[in-house]
Amino acid sequence: MSLEFGGVRAPMVRRLVLGLALFAATAAQATPTAPEPRKGIDPERYMGRWYEIARVPNALQDRCEGATSDWSKASNGQYTVVQTCHEGSPAGPAKVWRGAARMIAPSKIRIGFFGGFVHQDYWVIDRGDDYSWSIMGTPNPRYIWIMSRQAVLSPSQKSALVARARALGYDTSDLIFDQQPPAA
Repeated sequence: MSLEFGGVRAPMVRRLVLGLALFAATAAQATPTAPEPRKGIDPERYMGRWYEIARVPNALQDRCEGATSDWSKASNGQYTVVQTCHEGSPAGPAKVWRGAARMIAPSKIRIGFFGGFVHQDYWVIDRGDDYSWSIMGTPNPRYIWIMSRQAVLSPSQKSALVARARALGYDTSDLIFDQQPPAA
């Protein structure tokens, strides 16, 4: 006696289920996640201006230079984020994105853009104890940003932050380094 499901014999159904389970396990492994954040952030200390030092290329920031991210406390207990970049050079025309941010876990932030129609999670993977720099990434480790409170860093400071991002498991070979105005 053999079992049939909709005209399909049981051994074939078992192989199909096993194949689907293996496919699902492989797909889950194929989607890496960013490393867990090293330290929590104090949202109050995270407020203020951050200068983008480097980023992985992304379509939204194509041709961006002199990028900044300004964080402030909103009246509803959330945070306002204003991201600005300049097309082609630090003196080029400004592109501005405004977002509403909220903490979803220590060092994990969700920002809603375009009136909340688009959401993106960002993780502060690591930061300086003095909040002078941070490495932000998306939960999938495809995108990272190296940020600093100073617009211009020395080559050794940049190298140290890139080495830190690499030590955290990020591919830093495609990083784009922003031009920032020296007097910023």
